[in-house]
Amino acid sequence: MIKVLIYFIFGLSFCSCEHTITREDSYPKEPSFSSKDGTPKDSLSFYLPAVMRVDTGVCDVELDTFRENWFSSALYSAQERILFNYYLGHDIYRFLWLRSFHRPVIISLNRKGNRFWLTTKELNKQPNFMDLSYVKIVDPATLPNTEIDSAYVYGNGLAFDSISKADRKASIILNETKPLSEKEWQEFEEILNSFSFWTAKPYIESFGVDGSEWTIEGHLKGKYWFVNRWSPKDNFRKAGEYLIKKSGLKEEIY
Repeated sequence: MIKVLIYFIFGLSFCSCEHTITREDSYPKEPSFSSKDGTPKDSLSFYLPAVMRVDTGVCDVELDTFRENWFSSALYSAQERILFNYYLGHDIYRFLWLRSFHRPVIISLNRKGNRFWLTTKELNKQPNFMDLSYVKIVDPATLPNTEIDSAYVYGNGLAFDSISKADRKASIILNETKPLSEKEWQEFEEILNSFSFWTAKPYIESFGVDGSEWTIEGHLKGKYWFVNRWSPKDNFRKAGEYLIKKSGLKEEIY
């Protein structure tokens, strides 16, 4: 339904992502996604769009629901704003860094007039973003004298299904803001341009068990784009490393 709604809003044909992004306003401005200040509708809101506007049509980013929930749960817990729906009045590059063995990190580079600043947030954990079903095996003697639905004997114990409900909750343990210079803003954009950020394919399916998800969003007046890569090794990685260095975080990078 979300994709259909955006197609209707844009009134454009579907096309490949390999295009120059349009200079017209690419923000859908859909109240069901977020408020005008980027506040999400609720804790289940997606922070990344299903489609994005390019010159003569829309690009299906092909991001699966699992990753949408994963990424959005971290951004929601970090009390971040949704960037793809409305222009929020100043330019932002936001880096979401989700690693297999470390806490989630969000670094935002901001520009408003002659002011430039960097905000770094870290969560205490990855939020639980999916309902999980698992089997518990316990000694029957430890259970009250009551029946348990779907219980059955497993070896010498009793096994039954249990469900852990998703809550999308995590706490912010770091929230720092520091001023930067126009030169540093330009240096970051030069790295992004060397990667051809604004015309790069938003998502390429790739996954591992001991790497990290790198996602950078570009939120400028009139245009929005994002790129996600799994453990990148090119100039896109250099862009993320630049923000990590400027943040002052002493973190393992992988």
